[in-house]
Amino acid sequence: MLCSVTNLATLYSSLLDKSKEASPLLRPSLVKNLLIVGCGILVKETVNLNKIKNQVGPLVANNVTLPDSHYRRLTRFFDDPVAKRQLWKWLLVWLLGYIRRWDGRSMSLFLTLDATSWQWGQTKIQLLVLSLVYRGVSLPLCWVDLAKKGHSSQQERKRLLQMASKLYPLEGFCLLADREYVGRNWLAFLDGLGMGFIIRLSRQDYKHEISQSGKSYRSLLNRALRGRLVSQAVVIEERTYQFVATCHQDGPQSEDPLVLLLTNTGWAKQKVLARYRIRWSTECLFKHLKSNGFNLESVSFHNRQKIRLLVAIVVVLYVICVAEGLKHFKRIGRKRYKNGVVTQGVSVFRNGYSVVANHLTTIELFGEWLVKALKQKVRVAKPKIYVNVQ
Repeated sequence: MLCSVTNLATLYSSLLDKSKEASPLLRPSLVKNLLIVGCGILVKETVNLNKIKNQVGPLVANNVTLPDSHYRRLTRFFDDPVAKRQLWKWLLVWLLGYIRRWDGRSMSLFLTLDATSWQWGQTKIQLLVLSLVYRGVSLPLCWVDLAKKGHSSQQERKRLLQMASKLYPLEGFCLLADREYVGRNWLAFLDGLGMGFIIRLSRQDYKHEISQSGKSYRSLLNRALRGRLVSQAVVIEERTYQFVATCHQDGPQSEDPLVLLLTNTGWAKQKVLARYRIRWSTECLFKHLKSNGFNLESVSFHNRQKIRLLVAIVVVLYVICVAEGLKHFKRIGRKRYKNGVVTQGVSVFRNGYSVVANHLTTIELFGEWLVKALKQKVRVAKPKIYVNVQ
């Protein structure tokens, strides 16, 4: 038996989370196979089903069935119509509900928007991800596969935030985004959602408007290159924003010597620059989903529905690991470098993964542990986490 009847019923109830939209089509057998897939990914640290199949036998305490039969079970799960069309939605709704039960939304001020892309054969995958920065760690709230190369359009970004706003309150958050996430309509859209933002600009963005608002654009950049942190109010489409510029930390001779920011917040320029750096947490997120965690780039599906479901499963696993890492945050050691900088000895995610991995013996034992773990509140004694070492 994969999991005791009581524990399976509890997990099943937790997944549905008493949602009115939950359909009876989400069968307990589907939850069993979801658990098998999730545990296989955690044990093998990859989404490659050919590698996961060899772990299914030990997980279900069945050493008789051949790995090829386990492989067919895995592929049937992803071929299931309900799994492909509905399960990712339930996972997303459950995930957001789980995050909101942590120790207070007030501890989180920032969202990030960024994308990661790769290609498998002729299949192009580009995940546009909206994340919540919680205690210095990025947690995916909503995402979409744009299925293309190149930057996202303003309309694609708007659709993502509109979908997210129906599931999670975005008003009052500050969005941190890199240079490709600009556009006049986009800025007005963020204002309309009641969101703050700090967005990095390229040298060509809003040059005319900045020069028309005070000191010339060239003089501002020259002062920034000399090591000054400069700022100026700028009017774009009848809305007033703040332009902030400074030299890159690698100096004026670096390949990209300037950091140019636009914000609608009322923060001082020093705070704007410091808080923009929090955006780096999303780069750490992508690293954990890919090379340092679940090897997401090894996905071998061409079907977009299957890719969507697999990404949802991986994101849920990532958030569970982060939750455990935060619960056991005091156990994380510190590294002190010769220059005096002190960082965490291991990331919150990897710290949590170690906790989760200790329970990955059989599906039954993992199910028992997971039921208890999901009921525990995520509390962190110290309010501050080293942002740059997620």
